[in-house]
Amino acid sequence: MDCVYEVVEQGKTFNMDFEVARGGLLDIKVKIFSPSGDTIIDKMVFFNQEDDKRLEEEGHLSFQALASGEHKICFDNTMSRWTAKVVSMLIPTPHQRGHENIAKLEHLGPVVDSIIKIADNLDAVTRTQHHMAIRERAHQDTQLSTNSRVHWMAAFESCILIGMSMFQLYYVRQWLSTKGPRRRRI
Repeated sequence: MDCVYEVVEQGKTFNMDFEVARGGLLDIKVKIFSPSGDTIIDKMVFFNQEDDKRLEEEGHLSFQALASGEHKICFDNTMSRWTAKVVSMLIPTPHQRGHENIAKLEHLGPVVDSIIKIADNLDAVTRTQHHMAIRERAHQDTQLSTNSRVHWMAAFESCILIGMSMFQLYYVRQWLSTKGPRRRRI
């Protein structure tokens, strides 16, 4: 079980996006613990479906901190003993988490509200690009593996064809040969 730690203040919402990029069935168990050691989230997640919207929902975790302190985020791969996993995660930095410390909404004008909405949309685009980059890496790994198998099968097929050609030449020469015990009349 590998863990990372994140400090979250009481009452604040913690958001995290993660995805298994490589390894086995693209599944992982995620556990989040409070500073006191209580389990907040214990969830088994599968990233081997084809539905991108569902994958985004599977890889997004959010909770409201009940206590301030260092929360532990753990990824558990004990159900897959032989296959190592590559997990990519994105935790927004403090300036991306909220704009409540900048000013109160009643003091902001409509232009600033629009800028905040644009910033939030850009964060969503960043998350989507992160997700798509992971998917691209997974598909590239599959393509390279398949390409390697195709090359080996082509080489094997070429050897079989050359062997069959040599056998046919030998057989036809023996059949048409006037010398030897297999002489045939035409």
